[in-house]
Amino acid sequence: MAPPQRRIMQHIDRKELYTNLETRIHYLHSFLDFSSNDIEALISGSKYIKALIPAIVNIVYKKLLQYDITARAFETRSTSYEGPVDLSLTEDSPQILYRKMFLRGYLNKLCSDPSRMEFWEYLDKVGMMHVGRGRTHPLHVEYVHIGVTLSFIQDVLTEALLSHPRLQMSRKIALVKALGKVIWIQNDLFAKWYVRDGDEFAEDIKVPEVEREGYLHGKKVVHDGSESESEAESETGGGCPFKGMARMNLSGDAPARRPKESPPPVPQSTGKTPEPAAASSPEAQLPASPSTPSPNPNRLSGSAIPRPV
Repeated sequence: MAPPQRRIMQHIDRKELYTNLETRIHYLHSFLDFSSNDIEALISGSKYIKALIPAIVNIVYKKLLQYDITARAFETRSTSYEGPVDLSLTEDSPQILYRKMFLRGYLNKLCSDPSRMEFWEYLDKVGMMHVGRGRTHPLHVEYVHIGVTLSFIQDVLTEALLSHPRLQMSRKIALVKALGKVIWIQNDLFAKWYVRDGDEFAEDIKVPEVEREGYLHGKKVVHDGSESESEAESETGGGCPFKGMARMNLSGDAPARRPKESPPPVPQSTGKTPEPAAASSPEAQLPASPSTPSPNPNRLSGSAIPRPV
């Protein structure tokens, strides 16, 4: 009788998961099968996500102001404070408008290049900033509110994209799956700053750098969409990595042309299925011809996205 074959397993170093962000990202990508298919779906679907951002921001803050415990963070910078809440706080209050600006910037950042380590470094920094670290004026938001807000954003995005009247179902599924993976990796990059797992490696974890919000390693990496394209490019050293790539897959081959489609319907805060949107403007259409992206020294080492073994 032949001996049973030994199962092939990929080794994951536990200490590296807690002390090396790149190792953690590679592991999450591999486990979730985050591949070039997801990259292509995000590239070709970025214009649909961007069209939803203004409505999503308003819907999210309307939801957060429905509960005193989440509204409290905008006054006291902490959800653990149990004192009274200013009932005059509205969606147009100065501190809410200020926070809306950063949520717009964050959602626009999700439309940038996920094959660059900078993308995941910023998502990790977002998690760190909500536990009172890396900020001149600390912010403390308890994890229960973080998790449920991410789920709410994912739910709004999913409904809007699946309700698109002209997107092929295969493209809807691909985009929703890719977004779901990014959001759940973001969820992990929040959780890693809250849970106590890996505390024994605390001495080996790099001390966070205190920077202005929206900055990473001294460079502005988040824009709320109000800047012109040229202004954003001058500050970040280049335009949106998706520009000119929407018809190019990672192997460099241009896929077959798809018919032009309009942006998805804007979701409404009533909970009803959005109505079909009008035809998109010329600016919202995909580029007419592909352009090959230049090599990027900041891509994750080895390959852009690790393949599962």
